Amino acid sequence: MTPLTRIARLSAAFLGSNLARAAIGFGLSFALARGLGAERFGRWILCTAWASTLTVVVDLGFGVLLTRDAARQDAEPGRLLAGALVLRLALAVPLAALLYAGATSLSADAETVAGLRVAAALGTAGAVYGCFGALFRSQPRWLPTVLAIESAWLAIQMVAATLMVRGGAARDGRIVSLITLAILVQLAQIATAAVAWRRVFGERGAVRLPAPDAIVVLLRRALPFALSGLVANVQTRIGPLMLGYFSTQAELGLFAAASRFGTVARLAPQAVFAGALPVLTHEHGRDRAAADRVFRTFDRMLLAGATAAAVGCALFAGPVLRLVYGPSFTRAAPALFWVSVGLIPLLSNSGRKVFLYASGGETRVLQWSAVALVVQLALGAVLIPAFGSVGAAVSVAIGEAAVWWPLRGRSDRTLRPSSPHHAPASMRARPT
Repeated sequence: MTPLTRIARLSAAFLGSNLARAAIGFGLSFALARGLGAERFGRWILCTAWASTLTVVVDLGFGVLLTRDAARQDAEPGRLLAGALVLRLALAVPLAALLYAGATSLSADAETVAGLRVAAALGTAGAVYGCFGALFRSQPRWLPTVLAIESAWLAIQMVAATLMVRGGAARDGRIVSLITLAILVQLAQIATAAVAWRRVFGERGAVRLPAPDAIVVLLRRALPFALSGLVANVQTRIGPLMLGYFSTQAELGLFAAASRFGTVARLAPQAVFAGALPVLTHEHGRDRAAADRVFRTFDRMLLAGATAAAVGCALFAGPVLRLVYGPSFTRAAPALFWVSVGLIPLLSNSGRKVFLYASGGETRVLQWSAVALVVQLALGAVLIPAFGSVGAAVSVAIGEAAVWWPLRGRSDRTLRPSSPHHAPASMRARPT
């Protein structure tokens, strides 16, 4: 298959998996909400939110780094897995212990405290499986199978949780039993990954612990990815926070409604980005010029798709808002228009960032993402008090547009020979 065909195949797999997970998540929440009632369902949400927060905090950038590095022809996934597990667990275990000990400070309810303590183990298990999942995502041949297995385990969790609730196992305050089920499913995913590991990676998958100095180098290489993820999370959340501070709750509601359409419009492109990373990484390691040509074609297609999505959102903003949220949200149409305009530079920049990740330019991604955040913050402080939700949407659009041209620079002008992409030997240190 051609690189573009592989990208299309992997993107379809990611999109299908994301939709399946969304449906499973909705089914699980529906069953638990009806079976537990509002109060206990809220306890479940609180406990699982803390577990997922723990998993996200200890990601350390490996969610992207492992996928990128394992897609290279000279990769040693066994060493990458061992190093990532050591670093994640070194942070996850103390944080899990802190969550366990501090559960009584987060809630006075005995059931919630017990759930939070078990959730500490769930967050740690999620961090462990995340290392396997990121490495499996680097293998285009196996990716659809891996995604299908992950979705299947989540479906099993949904069915089992539904039966537990209907049978009364969790009606008497046993939220712990539902979280324990989630842990068992996570452990089953880890076991499945361990069984499939050698079949997917062959001899390259031999797990050998790198030397301490190599682990330090690995952590240093992951740092730009971790910081980029932090900046991206701040970019997503800073608009609502600034609206809550500088404007009114009504304007915050309008912005939330408009932003929801932008989130939906990004579902397919995000699947494309996930599918493109391992393919572009492989092509860059094989032939830089060919990788550049593949990306330029990919970039033109992405820009055309982003423009079409933006035009569609802008044209139908008012009617769609009225239909989905009701007449009172028609006032969010101007904000939705600017959200739509911002999709063009945002998606184009995201595509370029994927290529820079694939070619070792993650430091440049971090630099320009930080610039976009600073521009968004500065404009938001000026525009939000005067224009509310529209000001927030405009600040996001201009922040992305401001870094559009710098991110268009050719990779051979932005990457240095000492880039982490050109130093895979750092993980080949002698085993301890």
